[in-house]
Amino acid sequence: MQRRWEFRVLGSLQVIDSGQVVELRSAKQRVLLSALLMKANAPVSSYELMEHLWGDEPSGSARATLQTYVMRLRQALDDLADRKLVRTWPTGYSIHLDDDQLDLLTFQRLRAEARRAPDLETEARLLGEAAALWRGPALDQVSSLRVEQTDVQRLNEQRWEVLERRNDAELQLGRYDRVVDELRSLVAQHPLRERFWFQLMLALHRTGQQAQALDVFRRAREVLADELGIDPNNELRALHMEVLAGSSAPVAVQSGPSWLPPAVGDFSGRADEVALLTAGLRAGGTWTITGPGGVGKTSLAVHCAHAVRDAFPDGRLYLNLRGGEHRPVEPAAALDRLLRGLGVPGGAIPSSVDERVDLYRDLLSDRRVLVVLDNATTEAQVRPLLPGTTSGAALVTSRAVLAGLEAAYVVPLDVLPPDDALALLRAAVGEARCAAEPEAAREIVTYCGKLPLALRVAAARLVARPHWQLAKLAGRLSDERRRFDELSLGDLDVRASLALSYDGLGESHRTAFRLLSLVDTPDFPAWTASPLLGLDPDDAEDHVEALVDARLVDYAGRDALGQVRYRLHDLLRAFGREAASEDPAVALKALFEQWLDLATRADAELPHQAVRLEPRALDPFDLGDAAAWFDAEWQNIHALVTQAVALGLDAQAAELAIRSAAFCDLRARFDDWEQINRVGLSCAPPDRRPVLLQQRGILRVRMHDYVAASEDFQAAQEGFAAIGNVWGEAYGWSGMGWMHEWSGRSAEAREAHREAMSRFVASGNPHGEIEVLCSLGAIERRAGGLTAASGYLERARRLASGLGDEQSALMATLELGRLHQFTGDLAASAEFLRTSLASAQRLGDPDMAANIRLFLADTLIRSGEVVPAEEQLRQAWEFFEEHDDRQGRIWVWRLRSGLAGTPEEALELASLAVDQSREMDSPPELGRSLRVLGDALDRAGRAEEAREHWRQAEEILTAAGFQAEVDELRLAANPGPG
Repeated sequence: MQRRWEFRVLGSLQVIDSGQVVELRSAKQRVLLSALLMKANAPVSSYELMEHLWGDEPSGSARATLQTYVMRLRQALDDLADRKLVRTWPTGYSIHLDDDQLDLLTFQRLRAEARRAPDLETEARLLGEAAALWRGPALDQVSSLRVEQTDVQRLNEQRWEVLERRNDAELQLGRYDRVVDELRSLVAQHPLRERFWFQLMLALHRTGQQAQALDVFRRAREVLADELGIDPNNELRALHMEVLAGSSAPVAVQSGPSWLPPAVGDFSGRADEVALLTAGLRAGGTWTITGPGGVGKTSLAVHCAHAVRDAFPDGRLYLNLRGGEHRPVEPAAALDRLLRGLGVPGGAIPSSVDERVDLYRDLLSDRRVLVVLDNATTEAQVRPLLPGTTSGAALVTSRAVLAGLEAAYVVPLDVLPPDDALALLRAAVGEARCAAEPEAAREIVTYCGKLPLALRVAAARLVARPHWQLAKLAGRLSDERRRFDELSLGDLDVRASLALSYDGLGESHRTAFRLLSLVDTPDFPAWTASPLLGLDPDDAEDHVEALVDARLVDYAGRDALGQVRYRLHDLLRAFGREAASEDPAVALKALFEQWLDLATRADAELPHQAVRLEPRALDPFDLGDAAAWFDAEWQNIHALVTQAVALGLDAQAAELAIRSAAFCDLRARFDDWEQINRVGLSCAPPDRRPVLLQQRGILRVRMHDYVAASEDFQAAQEGFAAIGNVWGEAYGWSGMGWMHEWSGRSAEAREAHREAMSRFVASGNPHGEIEVLCSLGAIERRAGGLTAASGYLERARRLASGLGDEQSALMATLELGRLHQFTGDLAASAEFLRTSLASAQRLGDPDMAANIRLFLADTLIRSGEVVPAEEQLRQAWEFFEEHDDRQGRIWVWRLRSGLAGTPEEALELASLAVDQSREMDSPPELGRSLRVLGDALDRAGRAEEAREHWRQAEEILTAAGFQAEVDELRLAANPGPG
């Protein structure tokens, strides 16, 4: 029966396997799983996960430890093989679940369905089901070290919001008795939530329990006075009057001024922000919504203000402070307007700002008034306008963060999530119209950058032109040069909105924004502005931070090196490019040169195999670990290579592709490597093409396409020879020898390696000499010349030791480990292999490490150490599956066939290895696989078939020159007496 996993976070963390609760004993595993579940079905960055596990200062080994924790979590969830639950992304990890596998997803679905419920009965039922999912505070007793636990806090707030809505629905349906008992418990647990007091008091009153209702009011008043020093809100006081009057009709409450703009009719999305703000405003205090222009701050503020009207019966004041304009409203003028709205005659308004503040706050001291301050600029503009009381609340919107506003709760606003953006478009244009052209609707959302203002303009154009297909507008928006012309209609103008922030900058900051917008990278560190502007790094960072303050650049988090990273929103990038008069090829050349310099210096510190560029004098790389730097900047490097070609900077593009190859090899980024190598070859100068061909040959070896790899190595060798590059020509010969090895042509392999050796010696390349010595050692080992093999490999190890080159030492140590396996010294073999595995892990080479694990597992199996061998195979398989490595899988199947618990399982695994070996067109791999299939057949009692497969294996391995394996096969098949 297939196992079914379920998870619960609405209370203590629970993991359920096919109906049985499973205990995760590791606290770190619980934290990791909780972080993934809170963002189920979406990638969570490695940096965020490390913050959860170790706080904001993770150790240097944190990333590797995180990978181990992920592996152990997969193991606990029986997900190592399939990886259907926990998936790996370039930036982190995710957990993928259906709605009914996670109570949080079910809760979110029920909340959304309740909002769309056709009637009160359905809404009450759905909200009741959502509330019933909770077993206590979210993720109770899971101790994450991440500083900002807003996700959990927001989720807990949603629980109470759902309960309040459910209670309201039940009360409106007249089901007073159904909620009374639960409300008694709720006011005891949450005595400061006035809404629960009100609902309990109303339920008692409606069931004729006036005395009990009055007692509830008395207790609420005492708690609020003791804890907060405030009186009950106007809603509670009005209900108190109603109970005293003995009336079942609500008592009229005097209403103050209401200056709110009309509610947005097609408002959609922002469910979490709405829940947080409405609950927060009801509780009082100052709330600020911050974000770039056009992101929907005003719409959200007005929507929330209307949603809490009932909580502020003494008035809802709205004031546009015109922050983006050249003359924002001064505090004195704003106070004059507010005081008049509160009933103060013009002649009675004081002349000084301080006196106006005193009068304003005195008038609000005992009133439940909501003040909405839209488009604020600075803390100084806002501070005098805040109510300054616990009875009222303030809601402020601003492009600036207003971090200096005391005791204010900040709600940052970004562009809409894709689904919410589509919902906004559907609400405005019509469901049927969007459903008829779903792809065009998605394209419009993309071209609008999911920015609410842009989406509203696009929708308005479609509404005004009912004869247009959505594809027509999508096509017009696809042209970046005219996009902002399309996103303008009447007083809705995206360009004008963005220009308010841009025009307020100084000239050097405007230049920085324009030049940064020309760069195609998805994000960037602050130093990027340095070569663009010709400034030192500190001044460059100040310019970028000024753009962040102006909301033209976003803070994107920190990378694994701890660098702050920034990004431009797509529409802001388009706006900057429209404003730019600079020639991109000229403006960006210095930046490309800087990237190339950094990549060249980082590349020099990485291990290289099968091609090492000629050494040259370089400044040391000073940005930390070189491989980690490539990890952090990889998406940018990939984008810059493509952009450099588009701008005609061919030499920079080709060289950047060359300098990235060792990193791609080290990290097994084979798809990325193939793409960047293809771009490099399309534009490389003649003297650099052989380098890229040699690198492509290595890539094709990693992908087990040996025929194509042979062609590349030969082309590289000929290209290097044509330009007199002896150093490179040696690598071409070495690669050709390598391919002869894989194809089972031992004599040709020896000859090619000797050609390579003579050139490595002539060009003074001892690293290349070591590679050839290791290859010759491997050839002799396979041929049964174990003494000659030992001589080659010991010589390689001595040479590597003298150079202090860990990569070369790793190769020699690995081959010595394999040699000792054939000599029967299994203890020495295991020691050498473990040493080489540790080196591969230190170097950060997962491909090499996975292959070494295979050889170590083989040695351990021969030593009878099955359990540790199984662990090595499991970790190797995890890598091979993730990278679709066919050859690695074949090796695992062969070794697991020998460990299989039944003859049937052994046959199945061996057959898989044979079938895949035939597809690879590698005679040695086919010979080895046929031998293992023969072993499995013999175990199954099919001796005749076994002997035929052994015969075929012997024939193939003999032709390949693998005499040592032939001898081993003969000995195993004919063990002789005793």
